[in-house]
Amino acid sequence: MHRYASLVVLGLGLAAATDADAQDLTIYGGAALVYSIEPDGPGTGNRLAFQPYIEAEASGFYAGLWLSLADESVANEVDIYLGYRNETATGMTYDFGYTRYYYPNDGGNCCGELTVALGTSVGDKLSLAVEAAYDPEASIGTASIGADYALTDVFSLGAAVGVTDNGNEQEWEFGGSYYVTDEAYIDLHYYEGSDYDGYVELTLSFDTTLFQR
Repeated sequence: MHRYASLVVLGLGLAAATDADAQDLTIYGGAALVYSIEPDGPGTGNRLAFQPYIEAEASGFYAGLWLSLADESVANEVDIYLGYRNETATGMTYDFGYTRYYYPNDGGNCCGELTVALGTSVGDKLSLAVEAAYDPEASIGTASIGADYALTDVFSLGAAVGVTDNGNEQEWEFGGSYYVTDEAYIDLHYYEGSDYDGYVELTLSFDTTLFQR
C-alpha cells in the first residue's frame, strides 16, 4: 500500500465514513486476492497475494490492520493505521490518517506516512478524489488526483495520476471495477510510473460489516 491508493480502494474508505456515523461502534472486515502480472518489469514473473484487513470505527475515528501475504516472502507487508473521516454538509468526504508500514522479511519496521484524502461527487455518476501522503522521517511526499465514472449500477471506470518522491517521479493508473454484489467486486487495473515498469493487477475483493453497536 505504499503507492497511492487506487480509486476503488479510496472510494471504499471514504464511503465508510457516512455508513458508520449513526453507530457507536462498527467493525469492518474483508479480504482481497490480488494477482499482479509482471509487477517488477517484463520477464520477471507474476505475483499472487492474499490481503485481509480488519478495522474498527467509532464516531468517525478509526483504526485498522492490513496484511499482504505474497508468494514471495520479501513482499509480505503489515500496515497499522488510524485516523478520522467524515463528510461535510455539502457532501465532500475527508479522511486524515497515519499508516505505519512493516516488512517482516525485509527489515521489519520501515516507515510511516501522514495521509489526507478528499472526495466529492459531480452528478450521479462521476466521483473525484485527491490524496496526499508525507513521510516525516524521510521528508518525502506523494500526491494524486483521480476520477471514477459509473457506467452502470455495477460497473465503473477509473483513472488517476500522481507524483512521488516530492514530485521527482510520476505515476498513473486506469482500469475498471465490476460489483458482483454490494460486498464483492472484481477490479482490473493497469499501473505505471516513471521509476517502475507498468504492470496489471486483477483483484477479487470482499468487504463487509462484522459488527455494529
